[in-house]
Amino acid sequence: MMTLADLPSEIFASTPVVYAVGGEYQIFVLTSSKTVMWCKIGDREYYDDSNGVLRSESPFHKITVPAAELDNAGMYTICYRRFQERVPYYNKADLEGEVSFKFRKVSAAEPKFYLISDVHNQLDAGVNAAKSFSEMDFLVVNGDIHDNSETPERLMLAHKIASEITGGEIPVVYSRGNHDLRGAWAERQAEFTPTDNGRSYYTFRLGNIWGIVLDCGEDKPDESIEYGGVNCCHNFRQRETAFLEKVIANADNEYNAPGVKFKLVISHINFTEPHKPPFNIEYDTYGKWCSLIRENIKPVAYFHGHIHRNYVSLPDGESDIFNQGAPVIVAGVPVRKENESGFTGGAVTLTEKKLTVSFISNTGAVTETIEIAR
Repeated sequence: MMTLADLPSEIFASTPVVYAVGGEYQIFVLTSSKTVMWCKIGDREYYDDSNGVLRSESPFHKITVPAAELDNAGMYTICYRRFQERVPYYNKADLEGEVSFKFRKVSAAEPKFYLISDVHNQLDAGVNAAKSFSEMDFLVVNGDIHDNSETPERLMLAHKIASEITGGEIPVVYSRGNHDLRGAWAERQAEFTPTDNGRSYYTFRLGNIWGIVLDCGEDKPDESIEYGGVNCCHNFRQRETAFLEKVIANADNEYNAPGVKFKLVISHINFTEPHKPPFNIEYDTYGKWCSLIRENIKPVAYFHGHIHRNYVSLPDGESDIFNQGAPVIVAGVPVRKENESGFTGGAVTLTEKKLTVSFISNTGAVTETIEIAR
């Protein structure tokens, strides 16, 4: 696997990260200098541009490519051109080059993936935990990789952890966490992260897997003194309900499309379960989400983080207040003690007859394995 140490340090601040959104891959690359960048797949070129102008003034690049094209090619090339200064006329590059990366599409009949969330800035622990599950076909980055969005550098920590885990060679699914909404740069997060036309909720397709990413926003009422009047998450969730209804109306092109074998629901906050005050919000909205999902999508499972615990909650259990209709997998436990770090996430294997989740720590220890018959 390609690592950052293998790349020109004057250009790359990360290996690429290939995010799955809809029928596309959005390739993010962090840079260490003012560089224009584009991607070649076979004889096709895809640019990071703004209406025909190649971007160089951003600390990262985002290049969108058709997922089927990259899946079939199994390789992509990142091309770059660096300028010491960008001027109105006669720009002169001082460094040009390209680097090719292998890419492995999700083709396994029994796919495997790792769930990572709530790392809260402990990137090394999160990377080591995920790499302990070396067989993964894709990675799910499920929110709260950082504590807040106070700076643009914080926003890019999700890309850094995903790049170190995947090396740009397998797909990544991204889901926003509630801590991501905190800080002055939260309003610009859609520029810095994969979205569907600016929306942080979307569907994706990876081989025989169809999934939907839902975003609960914050975990307390908009009026909470903690937020100080900068959130309108209730209205945001109402728009998301309308989106979920549109997905269901388009089922034949979404979760009922040919070849779909496994259907996943991914959300940072475990909206399927009860919460104590002041976190007991939006029960009408979340109840409707569960009803729509249960009656129409019928997923293999819900996958959550947020509460710093690892467990499985089955339908009709004591936490099933909305008749969820499918198992709930919660994974993502950071160690947050002074002078001590650590992380445990969830390694998931899907087969026709069962779902298996193992909770694996940054030391490689498997703390528990649970099998759920399908």
